[in-house]
Amino acid sequence: MTVYESELTPGNFTLEGKRPHIYITPFYRKLPPDVFGGTSVHTPAPRPVRLEFGALQTSTFVPTDQKGRPRTFFQDRIFVREFFTRTGAKPGDVVLFEEITPYHFRLSLKTAAGRVITA
Repeated sequence: MTVYESELTPGNFTLEGKRPHIYITPFYRKLPPDVFGGTSVHTPAPRPVRLEFGALQTSTFVPTDQKGRPRTFFQDRIFVREFFTRTGAKPGDVVLFEEITPYHFRLSLKTAAGRVITA
């Protein structure tokens, strides 16, 4: 199975009105085209992506901007906030996305010290 990595920076966390997010820049171009689209949960993409961290699970998508260009993060920020809380994520840690299928990823966290946190 393929595992993609995304290093966390201070900007990934709730700061100055920004919502928490995890960049998927290293692999968003490898995602199926039908997971992109929509600008909110009210206008989602045609097909969702399942993210899971143990019992914490969501069906989400990659939003697009007003010009239709894909963003580089998944829409569900509540899931991200809870993932950060449960793992104690900090800047310098790395989120691991284990690809189960192109529409399903299992997340874990590799701390800056090298410890891997799984659910």
